[in-house]
Amino acid sequence: MAIPSKIASENQTLSAGSGNMPISAEEHHHPPPGKDKFAFLKELTSAEEYHGEKTFYQHLFNVYSYLQSQSLPQEVCDAGLFHSVYGTEFYHFQSASITRDVVRGYIGEYAEELAYIFCGLRKDRFGSILNNTPGWGDRQHLDLCRLEHANFWDGKEDRDVQRQMDLLSETIARLESKG
Repeated sequence: MAIPSKIASENQTLSAGSGNMPISAEEHHHPPPGKDKFAFLKELTSAEEYHGEKTFYQHLFNVYSYLQSQSLPQEVCDAGLFHSVYGTEFYHFQSASITRDVVRGYIGEYAEELAYIFCGLRKDRFGSILNNTPGWGDRQHLDLCRLEHANFWDGKEDRDVQRQMDLLSETIARLESKG
């Protein structure tokens, strides 16, 4: 199947988990000056492993790079980079260093919202995104499908996800044709 053209309280702190990067009071609300989103994530996820031989950071960066290769808006690419920052159904990464405000400071409001939604789908994320069970608007639905597709794309070496990728590709093509 062909891949569609565009794919081929607010200060809540998550509970402490495996990441132990301390933050100052000002970092609780805003990223530190001079620290970019890549350095932040790399430091935060350095001890985390992912499926196969990749580090978790490599997975996050691969998802980001794939979305960029599809010429998608930067906010969608950034959401891909941070798509698991709050933990997911399959990956329970959490850190006291992560607040929505800090993440927003690195990637912006819309990208953070996408990442937050993606992480919050703890039961049948694929089905919820594919079928738009929560009833998002077309733009959010499309962008969440793109994130899930990129996430599967990076995991395709470790597990058989072609059927899911095909279904997402069809949904993305349908949503893109609406816009």
